[in-house]
Amino acid sequence: MGKQIEHPRGLLTRLAKNQAGNTLAIVAAALVPLAGMIGGGLDISRGYLSQTRLQQACDAGVLAGRKLMGTSGVLSDAVTAEVRKYVRFNYPNNYLGATLQDADIVPTVGTNEQIVLTVSTAVPTVIMKLFGKDEMAVSATCSGRNDYSNIDIVLVLDTTGSMACKPEFTASECSSWINNNNRSGKTMTVDGKTVTYVLEQTDNGANISRMQALRAALTNLQTQMATIESQFNMTEQGKRKRVRWSIIPFSQMVNPGFSKGTANTTLYARHPSWFNTTGTYRAYTCGWYSCGYPDNTVSHDSNWMRDVWDGCVEEQSTSNTITSTSSTIPATAYDMHYNTVPTSVATRWTVADPSKVGSAQYACPKAMREMQQMTASQFNDYFTHANGFAANGGTYLDIGLLWAARLLSRSGNWASDNPATFNTYPVNRYVIFMTDGQMDTGSTGYGAYAQETTWRRIASNGNATTSNTNHTARMLITCAAIKNMASTKIYTISFGAGSGLTQDLIDCSSGAEDEYAFEAANASDLNNVFRDIGENIGSLRLAQ
Repeated sequence: MGKQIEHPRGLLTRLAKNQAGNTLAIVAAALVPLAGMIGGGLDISRGYLSQTRLQQACDAGVLAGRKLMGTSGVLSDAVTAEVRKYVRFNYPNNYLGATLQDADIVPTVGTNEQIVLTVSTAVPTVIMKLFGKDEMAVSATCSGRNDYSNIDIVLVLDTTGSMACKPEFTASECSSWINNNNRSGKTMTVDGKTVTYVLEQTDNGANISRMQALRAALTNLQTQMATIESQFNMTEQGKRKRVRWSIIPFSQMVNPGFSKGTANTTLYARHPSWFNTTGTYRAYTCGWYSCGYPDNTVSHDSNWMRDVWDGCVEEQSTSNTITSTSSTIPATAYDMHYNTVPTSVATRWTVADPSKVGSAQYACPKAMREMQQMTASQFNDYFTHANGFAANGGTYLDIGLLWAARLLSRSGNWASDNPATFNTYPVNRYVIFMTDGQMDTGSTGYGAYAQETTWRRIASNGNATTSNTNHTARMLITCAAIKNMASTKIYTISFGAGSGLTQDLIDCSSGAEDEYAFEAANASDLNNVFRDIGENIGSLRLAQ
């Protein structure tokens, strides 16, 4: 048989049905949308980078401008130039091909003297221009506010005996140093009254004590606040904000009797009815047949009050049922009801008389200072050793905070000192609580609750350990009460090797460790902590 020739129509039909060569055509057809997808992703990434950088530049610009504006609230040419400088520095021209002109950076003043800015530019595309998309618009909106409201600061400062040691000493090292260098009582006369103190540690004539480190750190804090205050004073009188201070040194007592108010008169001179000048005291006494602690009621005349009394007091009546498990404060615990009006024997503060308590350890710190504005010289003079800011006494951590709560209450005896606003601006309040030790009420001291082993006003068994526990519970209750006050924050500081940032101090503060609770091991650390707190108190913030 001969070879048959296939009909052309059969060949063409088979070719038409064969799919073996279609891949190339499909790939060629898909290249266009695929390029669009990849190019779109690349250009979107560039747009995202530009947006992020532009937002950072916007934020930097308004913060710089707001800082330069100060408290004037005036958007001057210099302020506008400062905003533009920082925006351009952080978003330089030709970044990803985009440019910024002066017309693109026009800050304005918003509510509460905020600087408001919206910045816009266009980023050229790389791939998408092939598809008719030549650029992508990006923009950022930001505003910077000045958190310089009126500022009230309450310094609650430990001035116990261990504050005379250098920060690097442990508790035992400090105790040994004090015992070896203070065998005879150190006294000085301040404002006509005798002040007992512990000698502050020196090295080759240089004061290296914790007290001296505290003085230096406080001076720097005051300088920070003075910078803010100088800006406040650039505004006309009726629109000025202000910085005020209250200072509460504490050990085993607080000295409110000689506390000065804005009129520079003592609390006792202003409110003598707030104090019991007749008190009942106890000293270990042996008679013919037995020894004990008999009550001795003494009425102090005006001469004694003027010439002898040092200003320290025993606390108002209280209850020894307040413990770490207490959920309510007994009505008879007048001291823990911070707004108690002193109108009776139980509700008044009784003048301290160390001459009536035998050999019980006694220490009266420098008189506290009620809320007021202070010049740099007034502030720094307060903390000099020669003016009575000296170390002595045991550690009652709760007693300083107790007085802080009283001075800050807007419904208590110092309500008139605590307006919510001043010159229409809100008042923010800050408590800075610094201690170099843990609660230590001891067993031989004459403190704010007299001799605790004898009177048992805090612990029903008179035991020092129970007393420390109950005092700590009181401290935390008081901390909670202060934090619940409007616009009030607490910073806590543990200072020196003899102390540590305990959970109690963290819980007392308004936040987490290194935010509101700090540990300072040495003088440099303490200075840095106060600097950081000062920056937080008077700070610029992004409003959005």
